[in-house]
Amino acid sequence: MNRISSARSPWTRWAGWLVLSAGLAGCGGGGGDDEGTVSGRVTHAGTGQPVSDARVSVGDKRTFTGADGRYRLTDVDETERAVVHVEAAGFAEAMRVTAVDDGETSTVDAELLPVAGESLITVATGGTATVAGSPAQVVLAANALVDPAGRAATGQATVRLTPIDPAANVELMPGDFTARTDDGVRPMESFGAMSVDIRDAEGRQLQLAEGQTATVRIPVATRAPAPPATVPLFHFDEDTGYWVEEGTAVLSGDGTYYEGTVSHFSVWNADSLYDAIEVTGCLRNESGEPVEGARVASEGIDYSGTSSVLTDAQGNFTIPIKPNARAILTSTLESRMSNTLTVGPHAAAVTLEDCLVLGSAESNVSVKLTWGQQPEDVDSHLYLPNGAHVYFENEGSLTAAPWANLDVDDVTSYGPEVVTVRRLMVGTYRYLVHNYDGTHTPGMTGSPVRVELNAAGERQVFTPAAGETNITGWWSAFDFTVDERCNITVTPVQSWSATPPAPAATSEPRYCEAG
Repeated sequence: MNRISSARSPWTRWAGWLVLSAGLAGCGGGGGDDEGTVSGRVTHAGTGQPVSDARVSVGDKRTFTGADGRYRLTDVDETERAVVHVEAAGFAEAMRVTAVDDGETSTVDAELLPVAGESLITVATGGTATVAGSPAQVVLAANALVDPAGRAATGQATVRLTPIDPAANVELMPGDFTARTDDGVRPMESFGAMSVDIRDAEGRQLQLAEGQTATVRIPVATRAPAPPATVPLFHFDEDTGYWVEEGTAVLSGDGTYYEGTVSHFSVWNADSLYDAIEVTGCLRNESGEPVEGARVASEGIDYSGTSSVLTDAQGNFTIPIKPNARAILTSTLESRMSNTLTVGPHAAAVTLEDCLVLGSAESNVSVKLTWGQQPEDVDSHLYLPNGAHVYFENEGSLTAAPWANLDVDDVTSYGPEVVTVRRLMVGTYRYLVHNYDGTHTPGMTGSPVRVELNAAGERQVFTPAAGETNITGWWSAFDFTVDERCNITVTPVQSWSATPPAPAATSEPRYCEAG
């Protein structure tokens, strides 16, 4: 096994699969009858760095993350749908959904968003809580708050607001993009969400008194080209892990936020429901054999939503996506990753011609690039040790040299773009991002650009450092060096330039051998 180091409708049927897909990763960990284990890693959403001392709880089971951000909860009651709560000082709470099976380990990672804005409000007079540089806002009336016992709150209250941007990263959304309705469980797409947390001087969580309401402004955050003028509001049910519709929100502020009225505080989401279509496909290993029990996930390209399922004994899967929309599909199994396929738009159910192919754990790397609405076109560039260059004009190959491929190219805002490396060359790879548009209002720093590197089962996140100017259109994010045994060393670079790297002389590649 290699190591990695750093140098510094039909939906109800699918929903049962979806809760399983948080990653059942083998046996062991159950401490008794009908009990399982939940484990994973907690990281900073902006930097990818581990978050230590984060409190992780499932039901009445609680633990804290170590210095590496990892946690392990044993003796968790078996259930088809458990909500994993993750809290840490200075961050908004994250809530993920998983199945817990007897004797199995469910892997649940969480990314924490730092609290975006903190306002001090006098309860007796009410006031407005805001986030600097954002339209996010909550307006409270005088004497509108009560403490956990239902008694009128007094003194001052601290209001913490954290907008959630599913267009930048769908993994930041609580739950699994499903809502419980009168017609059953349905999929949803988000146009922006926001966490609202209000505390008194003793740290007790405050709520709106019965009969009181507050006005919220949720910043628009979507990959959809035209957000609707009016959408339902949903709040996240922390017990069931489903979103629940309650009220409506109106697009306002020249299309920068949704405004609505709420009767309690939670994570609020401006969403719409849709009737999914079925996409059927298959997963194979590099020898062409079916892979069972792997997680297959979809992510919208022109909508903000996701879904996931597990492959069956024949390596087949059926996954829901939004009709008449585009999405990407990828698969993971423990530390192994597949290539990425683009699907859609389709108006009805479809069966894919090509299978996803799961790479080995020893020599499989994936790089995912996302960004904002502007610049419209941002590009991935991977420079290989032998001088090869994989980008939109030379997409590469995963079945022959250079064993690296631009799986997904995007030219219409947000991304994602995905590069996969199937076999690793000995030497140093360089990854750069280019502002192809050449526009800087905003540039890549303010877009914001986000690069996620997955290698040997470890994930690192890179965002552009300071130093961008109107002429520096190239950002060198990181290098990674591969030794003879396929061990990977990642080196952050974080430099800007006006021109791309000079072309390197090509040479005969040498591929590593895991041992």
